[in-house]
Amino acid sequence: MPPKSYYHEGGETFLQSLFTHFSYFAFDKAKEQADRERDVSKNQCSPVWTTLLSCVSQLAIVEKLYMNLLFLTPKGFLRKESSVRLSYETILTELVEIEKRRGTTSNTSHASNAPSNVTVESEKTEKGCSEGVLLHLSSHLILFIQARLLMLSFYEKLILWSSNKYVNYDDALQYIDEIIKKNSSSFHHPILAPIKTTFTCESEINSHLLGSLKAMQELQFLPALLHLHDAQSKLLSWQTIIQNKESKKYNFLKSPSLPALYQWLWRAKASFVSKFSLYFYEVLSGQASASETKNLLTKLTCDYVSKIQSFQRKIDAQSVCIVLKASPHCNMRSPGYNFPSDEHAQINLDHYLTIFSYPVKPLSVWPCILMQLSNMTTEELYDKVISHYDVKVGITLFFCQIEPNIFLVVTFENKKPEKENFVKEFLLDIAVQLSCNKVFAALKPN
Repeated sequence: MPPKSYYHEGGETFLQSLFTHFSYFAFDKAKEQADRERDVSKNQCSPVWTTLLSCVSQLAIVEKLYMNLLFLTPKGFLRKESSVRLSYETILTELVEIEKRRGTTSNTSHASNAPSNVTVESEKTEKGCSEGVLLHLSSHLILFIQARLLMLSFYEKLILWSSNKYVNYDDALQYIDEIIKKNSSSFHHPILAPIKTTFTCESEINSHLLGSLKAMQELQFLPALLHLHDAQSKLLSWQTIIQNKESKKYNFLKSPSLPALYQWLWRAKASFVSKFSLYFYEVLSGQASASETKNLLTKLTCDYVSKIQSFQRKIDAQSVCIVLKASPHCNMRSPGYNFPSDEHAQINLDHYLTIFSYPVKPLSVWPCILMQLSNMTTEELYDKVISHYDVKVGITLFFCQIEPNIFLVVTFENKKPEKENFVKEFLLDIAVQLSCNKVFAALKPN
């Protein structure tokens, strides 16, 4: 006796199990089960069922490539006809052809007056998987693939933006938030609930990560903290889905079984937390003892504070500080949360704030620092370190730009230090790391 197809009984449950495999990256298993069911169903089930299974099988392959970021490989590595985007578009075309049957099926149903046909179709709906359900599901899968194509474009743009001087967080945030808004109520069919959940996690994690960077650039402590917290919560929710389906516990940043995109999101969050710890060190260090703070910082992906402290001692600098050039309507007076006040509502364009300084803020040479910063342009500072020796004051200043409005400054008493090249290399390295361009560039597979 030949195997019985799920089409006749338990079809919807079977389809949902396939998409559940998608949610925890078991794409090979989903493809294997879809192919097996398609072969069993040949010549005994609706052609819509077998065609849909074929689409799901193809989708499993393409989703695996997507999650491993292979759509970002350099041109020429993959042949054009086998690209990830083209594969999605091919599946989309097949689903559109299935979806067109809805109108045909509807017209045929209205034309038929045989009550026996209605009875047979009703029984199939109760026990198996009706053609109407399959056609409706196809229309939702179309929306999912359209959303996935938008995410492909989003990551491609992130790579492009990372090659610029600085990533424009406003543009990136607007792009991902539009995707979230457009698809908030799309492909909500219960059978697609597993991939709807993971798509929402992925897109919202990206939004929160970018939101945290924008808030840090504007020195907004609470918004940056909340965005990082929400990104962490979404990542943990996604992790729970995977752990619930797998018996073994993963090392989530090192396991080779986890796809590249998922691992990149965790690494990006860790990098941004490290940046947050430096920008708001003054606030965070006030919440715990010096030893507790130091212990917590050593657990981060990059302990910028220790790096800068070690650098300062090694070259015997007077101070190392990070300075923010505030916007015209900024009402901040220090890093961290500032209570709104009309008295401080307007600050002129040339107002600067010290984000971080070690060992102390160079108050004696602060006017000289501000004068030099006011006279410098972004083009002058981009990707280079500028030094200035002030004969009157007797100090040497080194400037390096981290972001359009944030600068790294090192001061020395007297003339330039002997290890000038070492100073420049260190400042450029720290600036590149804090700009986070390399984090986004790391999306591209090696």
